[in-house]
Amino acid sequence: MVNQPEACELEPYADDLYQAVISAVPHWITTQVSEIASLSIDETSKEFTSALANVAEHTLRVVSQDLFALLATDVDVQQSNPLHVLRASTSSATQLLQTFGAAPARRDEYEVRAMPDDIFSIGPLTWRDLGDAVHDAGISWGAWKAATILTRRRADGSIPS
Repeated sequence: MVNQPEACELEPYADDLYQAVISAVPHWITTQVSEIASLSIDETSKEFTSALANVAEHTLRVVSQDLFALLATDVDVQQSNPLHVLRASTSSATQLLQTFGAAPARRDEYEVRAMPDDIFSIGPLTWRDLGDAVHDAGISWGAWKAATILTRRRADGSIPS
């Protein structure tokens, strides 16, 4: 198990999102990479499954650190979003697929623009790609973030009430 930061330092909606994502990441990355690999290579080989387990552990560690750092940052100064953190976490999975000779994915214009380095289309496009629990937590966190920013702008007079 990854050494998780103290999630109690997060706002409740941020903590809910953090916990949901961390719970979903190992299954998500393993499933994504296995499905992609199955299209062009033997994803059942001992070498591949062993390497994939290492990738899943590495991805969880990266997401845990980077997502916590983002969610612990005040909403007014966040320069990224949690889906970006997940999309950026796929480099070791990409390296694994390249090493084993998997064929890159066909990607549409949006995917190429949104995730130029994700040649295998590993990264999630939406919260739902990681499951219903992450989707629900992501939507709730987004609504909380928007409400927090709106409340602050109204309080400081930036926007009318």
